[in-house]
Amino acid sequence: MKKIIIPLIVLSVLLSGCTKWLNVKPEDKFIEEEVLETPQGFKDALNGIYLKLGSSSMYGNEINVKTLDLLAQLYYTTPSHDKKIQQLVAYDYGEDEVKKAIDNIWTNMYVNITNVNRFLENLETYGAVLDEVSKNIMKGEGHAIRAFLYFDLLRMFAPNYVNDSQAMYIPYYDKTGYDAAPFSTSSFVVEKILSDLKVAEDLLKVYDPVMFMEVVDMTRGTYELGSMPYLLFRNYHMNYFAVKGLQARVLLYQGDKVAALNAAKEVLAHQTKFPWIKPTNIGDKSTANRVFSTELLFAFENPKLYQVYDNQFSGALEDKTILSAGTTPKFLNTIFDNWPNDYRYGNMWDQTGGKSYHVFTKYRDITASNKSEYNFRYTVPAIRISEIFLIAAECETDANQALAYLNEVRKNRNSDVLSNANNLSTDIMKEYRKEFYGEGQLWYYYKRTNTRSIISAATNAQKVISLDQYTFPVPLSETQPR
Repeated sequence: MKKIIIPLIVLSVLLSGCTKWLNVKPEDKFIEEEVLETPQGFKDALNGIYLKLGSSSMYGNEINVKTLDLLAQLYYTTPSHDKKIQQLVAYDYGEDEVKKAIDNIWTNMYVNITNVNRFLENLETYGAVLDEVSKNIMKGEGHAIRAFLYFDLLRMFAPNYVNDSQAMYIPYYDKTGYDAAPFSTSSFVVEKILSDLKVAEDLLKVYDPVMFMEVVDMTRGTYELGSMPYLLFRNYHMNYFAVKGLQARVLLYQGDKVAALNAAKEVLAHQTKFPWIKPTNIGDKSTANRVFSTELLFAFENPKLYQVYDNQFSGALEDKTILSAGTTPKFLNTIFDNWPNDYRYGNMWDQTGGKSYHVFTKYRDITASNKSEYNFRYTVPAIRISEIFLIAAECETDANQALAYLNEVRKNRNSDVLSNANNLSTDIMKEYRKEFYGEGQLWYYYKRTNTRSIISAATNAQKVISLDQYTFPVPLSETQPR
């Protein structure tokens, strides 16, 4: 393992414009012994972990928004685009720029795992300064974050679990130190992931305030939570229902559809906590909630999200630079079944910046004068209630009930309900294509289902993909030497 397993956390608190659940005085750095003398120090440390996860080098752009959707062929690219982008789309993992990008993802994931491990260790060492509720919530969140990170590492760097559960591609660390861990089998890593999620589930079911919140996301205004305001906006934390949603993901990836369905059903039994977006939330372009934040079980916050939009998606960019669905409506019409009234089409794609074609606007800032009142700004989705319905549809053995789960998504996206389940697998895949644009989950779906050809924005035709192309090579910097 490269020297990223460090004995101390040094948190740079990058909080500009980021006050969803904690106001922190701007400081340059905190060393753990100083930070953790007070409850506020633990809140700062946990906030720093979440902010790092939401940064542009992590889930706030590089992983979910950009790289995985390039691989899923969702962005139109040409020979004039950046070389790394062209190579990613072609799955040329051996090219220098792509190798560097993959190495950065690997390293950043393990740096964040290290920070989580140290945070959990510090809870045990210094946690006496915390009240019981705060300590147990933080412990539950820490275990859940670690599970989240390891699961995505597994999905990126190991073969499809069902194809080869004994593949050894991932070193597993649950404590800090300098010694390199051996590569573990996928089955071992999944066991550890599910163990972390069980710890998180047991703690958060007792202590998480999400259990008594009627609605978890507060789209506008504030929500008082007694003397614990840092627990606001629970869907920007790994809350209890995010843990159950992640369990459903992991169990389905493992091939255990019965257990995945049970986990999904527990979330769906509390779906009103994550209400479907309303037309009134998206009707006005100046205030449109294009990320559908009310529906999010878990999300990241990136204070630089609108720089990401300007650099990648803005209509002001040249055709050779912009990431779009193409210069004609063909691909979008294919994706959305020629139905522009789908909420995901009409609100996340727009002709702007002088372009003759639609550009991707999910991550464009609102233009209202009172921007600060809209708490969904800077949000990158991580787990949606719609995904839980789709997981339930895939796992349900009763065809009529499975269709009902799928139609619940379609109905709340302003699409016609389907009359039969004759093509259920294909229909579920189509919803993944519509639902998770700019969120990375389509690539994981393709991999999990061993999809051999996927539709490409570049050609509006099927692109053949081999199963080994779904797996990133472990970086040489990890394997030589260890």
